Amino acid sequence: MAVTVRELLALPHLQMSLHAGADGVDREVSWVHPSDLPNPWAWLSAGELLLTNGTGLAADPGEQTVFIERLAEAGTSAFGLGLGMQGPPLTRALTDRADALSLPVVSVPYSVPFSAVVRAVADVNEREEARQLAGVARLYSLLRTSMAGGLPGPETFARLGRELKARLYLVDPETGLSLFEDGPETGFAPELVAEYAAHGSAIPGVLRLRRRAADGSRAAIALAVAVPGAEPTALVAEPTGEQLPGLDLLQHVATVGALELTQLTADRESRRRRGADLLRQLLDRGLDATTAGHRLAETGITPAAAVLVLTPAACDGPADDIDRRLSRLRAPHLLLRRDDSLHLVLEDRPEWLAELTRLLDAAAPMGVSDPIGTAARLPEAAQEARWALGAAETENRRVIRYGDETALPLLRTPAEAQVLASRVLGALVAHDAEHGTDYLHTLRVTLRRNRSWQSAADELHIHKQTLGYRLRKIEQLTGRGVTRTDHIAELWFAVRAHDLVHSRAARHAS
Repeated sequence: MAVTVRELLALPHLQMSLHAGADGVDREVSWVHPSDLPNPWAWLSAGELLLTNGTGLAADPGEQTVFIERLAEAGTSAFGLGLGMQGPPLTRALTDRADALSLPVVSVPYSVPFSAVVRAVADVNEREEARQLAGVARLYSLLRTSMAGGLPGPETFARLGRELKARLYLVDPETGLSLFEDGPETGFAPELVAEYAAHGSAIPGVLRLRRRAADGSRAAIALAVAVPGAEPTALVAEPTGEQLPGLDLLQHVATVGALELTQLTADRESRRRRGADLLRQLLDRGLDATTAGHRLAETGITPAAAVLVLTPAACDGPADDIDRRLSRLRAPHLLLRRDDSLHLVLEDRPEWLAELTRLLDAAAPMGVSDPIGTAARLPEAAQEARWALGAAETENRRVIRYGDETALPLLRTPAEAQVLASRVLGALVAHDAEHGTDYLHTLRVTLRRNRSWQSAADELHIHKQTLGYRLRKIEQLTGRGVTRTDHIAELWFAVRAHDLVHSRAARHAS
């Protein structure tokens, strides 16, 4: 048994005095935690004595009341104030609330260092330390037998939770979702997500999550600690009894969570490889329609609600990030990097596409197909996404869906764009190819520079007279000049159509 507050008060060399919370003096003190932070409960474990010089304590009575309430919710055994420092005095509001909560408030004389209190507790609690080590040994013994028996993650954590007298959850703190697809969900998900965001997308030493009961009675408390690893992960513990689990034991369970994350990552990467192989076969028409439909249905994707997204990708980095995030969002998807592009099939939900946009580089354009409809239509959906991607690249837009209004509003297919480009620019393109000229680029720059001869000549690094000669030649070859509005419109649309088709063809050939 650990030393109690009453026993510490009885040690003459500590000279500690009791100011409030007399009904709680039989609380056990597992350790002493000196801190002057304004929110020390974020780093406290249940059963610890908080010692402070008071510099982090507010002078306002209301804020002092909240301070003592948060300490009580954290399971603090007592609150000790060092005398003779610069902190504000304890208010009547704090001592009254401490009495109501049976949380002892003690003072330590200026002449007694906090280290003396720490040594006193450590000396008495040697036997308690041995008991805690035994508890850690039991946890790892449970883990060993669970792994040897091949138990799934949720069952392993259920076993560990029974040892700690708590329900344990491995959770994504950004969404509040369990990392086990078939595992139970914590009832503190909204509180975890809010606290994680409030702490700058980070988890401090320990998060205390509070949830008021439906009748407005005393709030239920859960603890959340960070799980080691590259991906933000929280271990949430909901006590099944009155006592909160010790922070030291929770940290050991968090290490177990890191081992489980390794297995979950391996499973996810295996699913990704199988998904990429399936998408490759679907795009290459390597499966008959019936088999393709069954295989796609097994992924959890609903073809009628799904689209194909295409975006440039020179390496696997973006694909890795997207796969991890969509998996944590429980968004069924297929992902394949091919021809320096990412092909992604997923359901057309705004929140999932928004997350995809956030994960990609800010300059990365995206083309989105029409709804896939059936597995057999995936090759056509890929063509639609490629057309939309080409339009996004040509118009310097982030996202274009197939059929969206673009600068080429009358063109829905590559074939239509090719017809327009050939009809207006065919002779010009043929002349460039036969004579090694670059009249098409001259026309493109002139139109982009709003027909400013000086600006266009500067970009082309030619004299204005040379530009004039080229424009007259372009007029002869196309039958259209750059002075009439209707001719300008035709030429501009034709150049955009040519560039769009050319960009698509070049990407397809790669």
